[in-house]
Amino acid sequence: MLEHVRQFIRLRRPDVPPWIADTELTFNQLRLLFRLQRDGPTPMHLLAGWLGVDKATATGFVKRVERRGLVARQRREDDHRVVECRLSDAGAALVTEIDGLRLDAMRQVLGLLDETKLTELDRLLSLIIERSRESGS
Repeated sequence: MLEHVRQFIRLRRPDVPPWIADTELTFNQLRLLFRLQRDGPTPMHLLAGWLGVDKATATGFVKRVERRGLVARQRREDDHRVVECRLSDAGAALVTEIDGLRLDAMRQVLGLLDETKLTELDRLLSLIIERSRESGS
């Protein structure tokens, strides 16, 4: 079973998906954009922890996407020591575009199954999600 899952992922996920190649951003830069979309404005120290790097390295990382106009940094009003990072309008538009491409790719994969198989897959995925939440994994 695990081998089938591994093969499926390799078949459906090229080394560099087209939506990454077209943006000329690294995978981690895209992860940062999606994280900011999900979490909203985030302090640099939390981004550093999430990226697994120190604050100075995270700042350099953010500066590179900031130069592209995809994120903005600003000091918090209530505590000027804290620098927050947020998506710019251009960054939000890029995330929305990429998300649409990913959804289209998923629809294409799901289109390989008939309605009965889709219903069964949905049931199984729901069960996996439910049990994963229950176990905390």
